[in-house]
Amino acid sequence: MFQTFIEPGVPPILFWLFVGLAIIIQGIGKSGFAGGVGVLSLPLMLLVMPFDKVAATLLPLLILCDFNALYHHWHNKRWDHVLAIYIPSVFGILLGAAVWWWLGREGVGSYAVPVKRFVGVIAVFFGIYIVGKESAAAWIEKIKPGKAATWAAGASAGFISTIANAAGPIVSLYMFTQGMNKTLFVGTVTWTFTLINLTKLPFFIAVGLVRTDVLLFGLTLVWLIPIGSWLGHWMHHRVSESLFNRIVMVLVLFGGLQLILNVNLILRAVEYAAGR
Repeated sequence: MFQTFIEPGVPPILFWLFVGLAIIIQGIGKSGFAGGVGVLSLPLMLLVMPFDKVAATLLPLLILCDFNALYHHWHNKRWDHVLAIYIPSVFGILLGAAVWWWLGREGVGSYAVPVKRFVGVIAVFFGIYIVGKESAAAWIEKIKPGKAATWAAGASAGFISTIANAAGPIVSLYMFTQGMNKTLFVGTVTWTFTLINLTKLPFFIAVGLVRTDVLLFGLTLVWLIPIGSWLGHWMHHRVSESLFNRIVMVLVLFGGLQLILNVNLILRAVEYAAGR
């Protein structure tokens, strides 16, 4: 039923393993534990799925994650900081939607490698950020971005979020500069991404990314979100976030470099094992 979601040559068991793990990781990240680890979902899914299907599948699930987070942070927000990023992000979203429309018109498959390399570069950059975010936060807290820098951050967040659902570090770095306590910080970031993701949805529908088959496929994965959220809360008091971030960084670099080099070492290993 979901054969079009599986890259040619990928065994179904490997497909479901990678996709399921990617969604659980999204749930862990949205729980507040090791925020930013959701970037690992991209290389995991892109190794076994067409890139347009990855973006389309993740968006409705991310919106559900956002709604779950809003339940806990409904009153924890600073509207001035939310709007400072959200308003310019709309321009980035429009640009990203135009890119998806153009890719659809020209033929998505012929641009698969360049887009995967673009996502790979983002994954590698943000993977490094995950480990160094404490140092980055301490450094960037001393900076007060001006209007131009804020608009650049917002527009970049909108564009990268539309293309790759991976703008978390950009928004987080901006919010770090605003001197909010942890609860207000998490709530403000949650509200920002809820608005960004909801704004993206009609454009994803208009350019033909989100369709009935995508929503049906997403339904098979919804139950993994609360598992990831529960794991995140459980790990919060039992697992070193620093160690977990380092493990994630290694996996992100491994997956991101494969996308940049346009190789799939895991699939090659499976083929080699099957041929022996």
